[in-house]
Amino acid sequence: MTTEHEDRAAGLLIFRLVTRRGLTPIEAVLAVQLARAREAGPHADLVAAEVDHLLTTTTAQLRALVDALRPLAQTATRALTDLAQVLQQTTAIMQTDPSRRDRPAWVTPYGPPPRRRR
Repeated sequence: MTTEHEDRAAGLLIFRLVTRRGLTPIEAVLAVQLARAREAGPHADLVAAEVDHLLTTTTAQLRALVDALRPLAQTATRALTDLAQVLQQTTAIMQTDPSRRDRPAWVTPYGPPPRRRR
């Protein structure tokens, strides 16, 4: 039994064998079926060449994507490192000064101002 991804890959391979290698649809289907069954067939070399071409172009595109994202990942790493240091410093201050822990800076320790009666 095959997965959906394997079936899609086989369909792509069949399409490429027909459009790029000049096989008829029946020849392409048979060649892919034989290759999936690990049996030798009349077009095994074309199937192998097309698989090699697909893998080469796909890995080249993925490598280019990773190379393009690398500076972004490095910048994010530096920013997160700086944030972690600031959070450690803030935590240290909060632990040493208990007056800062129990209320925000804008809250007065005396409560709300009394209301005037008219």
